[in-house]
Amino acid sequence: MIYDFRMYTLKPGATPEYRAGVKEISLPIRQRHGVTLAGWYWSEIGALNQVVHIWGYNDTKHMKEAQDAFHSDPEWTQKYVPRAQPLVESQKTWLMNSPGFAPVYPIVGDVPADGTPEFIKKNKMVFDFRMYTFKPGSVPDYMSAVEEVAIPIRKRHGVKLAGWYYSDVGDLNQVTHIWAFDDLKHLKEAKDAVAADPEWTGTYVPRVRGLLVAQNTYLMNTSEFGPVPE
Repeated sequence: MIYDFRMYTLKPGATPEYRAGVKEISLPIRQRHGVTLAGWYWSEIGALNQVVHIWGYNDTKHMKEAQDAFHSDPEWTQKYVPRAQPLVESQKTWLMNSPGFAPVYPIVGDVPADGTPEFIKKNKMVFDFRMYTFKPGSVPDYMSAVEEVAIPIRKRHGVKLAGWYYSDVGDLNQVTHIWAFDDLKHLKEAKDAVAADPEWTGTYVPRVRGLLVAQNTYLMNTSEFGPVPE
């Protein structure tokens, strides 16, 4: 799959209304046209009023056809755009790929009357959302280190991978990885355990330290309609 990865800055206080518009109008329209929701997050700590939505397509042909279809959908142009557009301050987009070790989320299907698919009704997870910039050409080396070393270490300490993406169009040499925790207590305990793991400090950190240029992190929540790892 390929991913339309979007990060929006909303007007202060606008996140709840924007989220409601996505749940009630945007998500059902996209699902009608075969678009997969791979992630939907809003910032809790870090830069505030940030919303990230990640939409999955089978390939570039599917992306063009589906986007043409929902952009011309009368419900999109007459209901969703007028509702959402005034809430957005700025937009940034990337075309992303995802490696084989990352989760792939199925299409949830039609949103039930209460707006909450059954398998995420009790979701209370929090997310360590990380956006890294790498030296040109170093993303494959970083990806290998993550798959071979970092993911097994995190799994040992109960951390789940919610998403892992690298840029294909837009700002290049970008990687976003999203780690899921049961709650804030689990986040602190698991991160402390990972940081103290001898394999982390002795193998993983030395392997990737020289590859990074910049890091941005956020504490994110998802919404009741957002997919989460099992």
